[in-house]
Amino acid sequence: MTSRRAMRAQWKLHKVMWRISGGRLGNRVVGMPVVELITIGNKSGEPRTILISYLDFDGAPTLVATNAGAEHDPAWVRNLRANPDATIVRRGHHRQAVRARFLDGEERERAWRTAVAANAQYEHYGAATSRPVPIVALDAV
Repeated sequence: MTSRRAMRAQWKLHKVMWRISGGRLGNRVVGMPVVELITIGNKSGEPRTILISYLDFDGAPTLVATNAGAEHDPAWVRNLRANPDATIVRRGHHRQAVRARFLDGEERERAWRTAVAANAQYEHYGAATSRPVPIVALDAV
């Protein structure tokens, strides 16, 4: 499994490639599509931007918050819990307003199975943490 430090460095390089190419490069990672997620910081109130892989689940881009198996949710989850309204950018220029919806129950389980089928690494990350891994659908508004 890749270390968290190495993963952060890879995502930083990915973000540079994304920015320089206007989203033409780096729009897929490990076979999964990538979206730029813009949230509002839950403490700062400032825009926060990350690139993150997603799966298309029931017609909505859906994010899996494994945080590489860490015992705490990623910052973007905390931001979306505080303010579910966000913006996504696909391929560097397709902007869309979205509202986060945290999945639960059977819907969450179906999404988890879909995620693991798309990328087996999710299963390893899920097993590495004792917290329930949030899965977030981004519904168009």
